[in-house]
Amino acid sequence: MHITIIASGTRGDVQPILALSQGLQAAGHEIVIIAGVNFAGWIRKYGLGFVPTIDMEAVMGSEKGLAWAESGHHPLRQLRIMRQLLAEYGDRLGQTIVQGAAATDLLISSFTSETIAQSISEKTGVPHLNILLQPQLPSRFGPVLLQPVRPHTFSRLNGWIAELAERLIWWVSAEATNKLRTHQLGLPPMDRESFRCGRLNTPHLMGFSRHVVPPAPDWPPHAVVTGYWFLDEEAGWQPSSELSRFLEAGDPPVYIGFGSMPHRDSLTTITLIQQAVQQAGQRAIIGLGWNQSRPLALPDNLFIMQTAPHHWLFPQMAAVVHHGGAGTTAVGLRAGRPTLIVPHMADQPYWGRRVEELGVGGKAVPRHKLTAKTLAKRLNQLVYDETIRQNAKALAAKIQQEQGVETAIQTITQWLTGE
Repeated sequence: MHITIIASGTRGDVQPILALSQGLQAAGHEIVIIAGVNFAGWIRKYGLGFVPTIDMEAVMGSEKGLAWAESGHHPLRQLRIMRQLLAEYGDRLGQTIVQGAAATDLLISSFTSETIAQSISEKTGVPHLNILLQPQLPSRFGPVLLQPVRPHTFSRLNGWIAELAERLIWWVSAEATNKLRTHQLGLPPMDRESFRCGRLNTPHLMGFSRHVVPPAPDWPPHAVVTGYWFLDEEAGWQPSSELSRFLEAGDPPVYIGFGSMPHRDSLTTITLIQQAVQQAGQRAIIGLGWNQSRPLALPDNLFIMQTAPHHWLFPQMAAVVHHGGAGTTAVGLRAGRPTLIVPHMADQPYWGRRVEELGVGGKAVPRHKLTAKTLAKRLNQLVYDETIRQNAKALAAKIQQEQGVETAIQTITQWLTGE
């Protein structure tokens, strides 16, 4: 079967889909991934088909991208910027997806491309399913809602908030979706009710652990939580001699990095981290991610690098501090390391909340509230709180028992065959 998978987004959005694609390819399917042009070499090295679309690293580094990353504590501003980005890039993204999915037998979308794929499926009759790497379906169940009124219970108030969230999602995507439908697909415009019904009727694969996000009792039966999809790439990867010496020079360090989240002044952020680490008396590794600036000199208790495979690095850390992307959160939890999330935007506050609720890390600190004093306090909590450390190890043992990719492939096969 020819399967086209839309993986628009940052590295954290693409990496789990690569893991799923490898599993589908091993099961005998032909896979084409539609993703940012900046991921071309990475995807093609796995022998997968590739169709290039928008470079998300470039988007995140643009003025709008920087404003988006900085708007997490202003939800309405964040939504307006998302709408503006869709208006700017939606035509190109939609055209690429339409062309890339022209000869497919199954179309798999993700959260940012759901309405586009739904429209293509409507036009062509090609089956469509959706991937969620974070819980995005409406529910009254607090633990699965990004911003619940009652986080721990099943409540009608939560249902009202979930309905409002769905209305806002439609508001963000409506203009770009209907432009694609009328200009490229020759379909009538979609309204919010059609969007809602389409979501409810579309099968959803949820690529996260039920031990982290418990399935909601009011989700439809074709919303299946499979477990995380881990891509443990670069099996032969070797650290630099400098990194090896740093790891061997003392107690396990703390990892601190914000991945694909850009900063206008990354040197100021590094200075804040340096001050916090000094106050806490810890050792730390700073991951620059998509930020390029680095200081000329660092004290002996800090090591700075662009990136390293998280599945290799995190198990060697005393704790991990990051932005709360779904993929980075998953790898940190599987490593069994206490976690602190510094959310910037989107779903990141949700993962910060779940880390605290599960007792596997400290209370999240939004990026705009991060200070050296607060970070130092949280670092010592992560390193020395034995209850958190034991909880993190217990959760990791459960996650490690799951077979997320295998469960996802079995579920897809059942949906397609009707068994």
